[in-house]
Amino acid sequence: MRLEERINQVSSFSNIEYVLLEYIISAKSKVIHMQAAELAQDTYTSPASVTRLSQKLGFSGFNEFKFFLKQEVNERKTNKTKGWHLLQTDIEKTINLIEEVNLLPINRLIAEAKNVFVFGTDWGERNTAEFLARNFMSVGIYMTIIPSITELRWICEKIQKDDVIIIISYSGEGKDVTELSQLLKLKKVKIISVTPLTKNQLSNLSSNNLYYQATQLEGVSEDPNTEYNLFTTLHVVLDALFRNYFDNFYL
Repeated sequence: MRLEERINQVSSFSNIEYVLLEYIISAKSKVIHMQAAELAQDTYTSPASVTRLSQKLGFSGFNEFKFFLKQEVNERKTNKTKGWHLLQTDIEKTINLIEEVNLLPINRLIAEAKNVFVFGTDWGERNTAEFLARNFMSVGIYMTIIPSITELRWICEKIQKDDVIIIISYSGEGKDVTELSQLLKLKKVKIISVTPLTKNQLSNLSSNNLYYQATQLEGVSEDPNTEYNLFTTLHVVLDALFRNYFDNFYL
């Protein structure tokens, strides 16, 4: 269990404990070499506060807490894979995922649809949606980019069952997207989802699914709430979709 997971299991912390936690999370490699008095001095707290926090997290004292942190730091160093190798692996896995899917039925939906809409749930997804629409424009398929969740709500009111919508999402989750996808499904609109290979609500509600592999870069930030989203392999999937259309439907 990682430190962040232990923190999430505790119902509440005092203000002093939050100060200590913020320091520890941001400087694990330094803290493992400190005494309780040193940590207290650097955070303007007290050794007793350090001990109480350690016990609240499930340790007998600060020494056991430090041992736990040292194991976590060493494990990260041992298991850390170079980002370039991760990218190579992600691309290989994504190509394998593409090869497992028959792209012809998906492109047939696009070719025969009255209207094709594309929605990206966030900044990176919206950028890839624009590239997808631009590529298809070159072969006479004109896709409407939906700029935000507000416009997606508008579209859901008017969209018909002979239309197609492509939804690109890094998580495949989110209350708004889930609710609107359920509405689209009820209206028998064909949804093509593009997400990483994880179990998610969007994929479950979609008529066709495309997947890509995207591994988080460990160590980009010590903040557990920070994500570094990678979209190279998403581009690979969407480019494969376009090339399949070009090979089979463009005359």
